[in-house]
Amino acid sequence: MNKGMVVSVIFALMHSSSVFAQDFEYHPILSDNLIISLGAFKSNNSFKISAEGDLGDGIEDEINFGKAIGVDESTTLFYGLMRWKFGKTRKWSLFGGYFDADSSGEAVLTEDVEWQDFIYKEGSFVGAGVGIAVTRVFIGRSFVKNQQHDFGVGVGIHNLDLNAFIEGEVSIDDATTDFRRGDASSNQPLPNVGIWYNYSPARKWLIHARVDWISASIDEYDGSLWNTAVGVNYQAFPHVGFDLAFTYFDLNLNVDKSVWQGGIDMSYSGPVFSVTTNW
Repeated sequence: MNKGMVVSVIFALMHSSSVFAQDFEYHPILSDNLIISLGAFKSNNSFKISAEGDLGDGIEDEINFGKAIGVDESTTLFYGLMRWKFGKTRKWSLFGGYFDADSSGEAVLTEDVEWQDFIYKEGSFVGAGVGIAVTRVFIGRSFVKNQQHDFGVGVGIHNLDLNAFIEGEVSIDDATTDFRRGDASSNQPLPNVGIWYNYSPARKWLIHARVDWISASIDEYDGSLWNTAVGVNYQAFPHVGFDLAFTYFDLNLNVDKSVWQGGIDMSYSGPVFSVTTNW
């Protein structure tokens, strides 16, 4: 091997090692192009929902499903996120997210409950359930993007699949009762705007935050949505990390549809533990 080849090899090794050091000086999620996160969401729940034949009465008479009917106020649910960076400078990103939850309960009513024109009388035994599935698709651009920081803004859609029911003995008239089940369900995509910020203080650590928001009147829906998360990620292995975040989801809608007229005020909040992979 001649002297020129030796110099070339040494230069190449020095260059590759410097690139490696540069790539991993801070958390690799900031430099990698595909990130997938799968985890469990330990949520505290709140459900105030109405579904009436008359919209005016329905909005006024929201039922607290947790306190009035014993629907679960704590749930562990699946939570998944994905991000793909694209474009020449990888400043554009496509995000995807999903979580769903089903909560149920039963109780002896301490007061009359009116639901979809049925009156479930005080002292009667009823069962109830609330379900939601949220699919999030979001596209955005990073306006600050380097080895240590990533700040971006974008627009997206939250597709909401909602359902609720109450079942039990209802009062037909003063003398008779009958077993009835009242169901309400709806599916609606709602657009939103959002921002995110990621910061890596050290090679294996990442602090991240995200906020999605909408407040608008769209077709038969009028209300607001907040979906936020703040957390920290530790890169334990070259392509695998562990993430702990606090997530808050709040939905407040008035619905005016033939299949559901009323109001929805529900929230999910709590810690999310996830395993992340990145390439």
